[in-house]
Amino acid sequence: MKIGILGSGPVGLALGHGLVRLGHAIMLGTRDTQKPTLQTWLAESGPNGHLGSFAESAAFGEALFLCTGWTGTRKAIESAGLWNFRKKVVIDVTNPLDGKGPDAEGRLELAPGNSPSGGEQVQAWLQDAHVVKALNTVGNSLMVAPHLKEGIPTMFIAGNDTLAKKAVADLLSQMGWQDVVDIGAIEMSRCLEALCVLWCAYGFRTGSWGHAFRLLRE
Repeated sequence: MKIGILGSGPVGLALGHGLVRLGHAIMLGTRDTQKPTLQTWLAESGPNGHLGSFAESAAFGEALFLCTGWTGTRKAIESAGLWNFRKKVVIDVTNPLDGKGPDAEGRLELAPGNSPSGGEQVQAWLQDAHVVKALNTVGNSLMVAPHLKEGIPTMFIAGNDTLAKKAVADLLSQMGWQDVVDIGAIEMSRCLEALCVLWCAYGFRTGSWGHAFRLLRE
C-alpha cells in the first residue's frame, strides 16, 4: 500500500521505519526534506522510502497518518491541501496537548479542554475524509511490533466510518497489534486523548516508557 505520513518527528519516523519493513511504500511529509534524520531514513528505506512536502505526501498516500505536533496540525492539513484527503482514511495519531510539559505529578494538559477532542476537530477540518483515532495512547517505540513481557497490549480506535475502522484495524494487525478494540464514534477520541495523559503520567513518574494498556475480558 502507498501510505503518506504527515509529520517527520520521532512518531513519523518510527512509523516510517516500521511500515517500510512491512513492505509498504511510504512518503514522509515534511517542511525540510534535507534534515539529516530524514536523509538517513531515506537511505535505509530503499526504493519504498520517499520524502516530500505535506501536499506531496497527502497526494501520494492511499491512506494517511497524521503525526504532527498539535499546534501545527491544522496548518499542516491546510498546507497539504484539503482535496488530497478526500475519501481517504486518515489515521489521527495526534494528541491536543498544550505544550507546557508535565506538572509536579507528571500530568500533561489537553489544549482544547478535551471538548471538542482533537480527533473531532481533525474530522471537522477534513469533512470529506474518514478520520480514525489510533496509536495516540502509546509511545512511538511501541507503535510497530509492540512486544511486552507481560502480554499483548490493546490498541483502541475511534471513528465514524465502519469500513475505515476495519481498514485501520487490518493495518494495525499487520503492525503487530493483535488486539484492536473499536470504542465508537470520533467523539470517543476525547477518552483516548485522556488515556494519553495517563500513559505519560506513568512514564514521567517512573522514568519508564515501555508500557501500554490492555483490555482484559472475563
